[in-house]
Amino acid sequence: MWAIRVMLLVLLGAYVGLAAFLLRRREQYSRLVENRAVNIALVAIALTLTCALVLLPPAAGYGARPDWLRPRTVGIGFAATGALLICAGLGLSLCALRQRRAVGLQDSPDGLVTSRAYRYFRHPIYTGILWLALGLALLTRNPDGLMMLPLIFVAYLTIILLEERHDMGVTFARQYQVYRQTTRMFGPAWLWTAILAVLLLIAASAWI
Repeated sequence: MWAIRVMLLVLLGAYVGLAAFLLRRREQYSRLVENRAVNIALVAIALTLTCALVLLPPAAGYGARPDWLRPRTVGIGFAATGALLICAGLGLSLCALRQRRAVGLQDSPDGLVTSRAYRYFRHPIYTGILWLALGLALLTRNPDGLMMLPLIFVAYLTIILLEERHDMGVTFARQYQVYRQTTRMFGPAWLWTAILAVLLLIAASAWI
């Protein structure tokens, strides 16, 4: 399974590389970047790779889970938290997509969006995808899937930084600089702190 995961990571890296290439040459490839069908296909590929990385069975099998993932309290706690994160991630991403009215690298027809979901999350769609990946890994208590999360985070963070540098930061310049100072990339710090605290408490229950 690790050979397949490595292959998927390479493909995700290729996706990041393609996004970087298109963003740096946005004017040259504007028709491709603004093509809705192309963007939907690219987003579908990225989502498939992300979900596959966290859902592929562990190399040693589910029966070989670490001791701290075995207790019933951990299973129930992670399953409930995972289901909540999946629902929240899907809801946040879909609401942001509907508000933005654009997919992938497309420009929003309304310009820079800073209201509703974008008031609290500078990148609500990517935040939703990360919540989805974390939720799936927790729901399945997949140790190998949990190990993939930092790499998935780095991949999406790279895309975000590229977008901010070569896209929004250029198109909206000063307006985006102000927006960056008032809105965090992945939402309020207290929200992520709460998620981390809940997960640590659930994991700690294995030793109580």
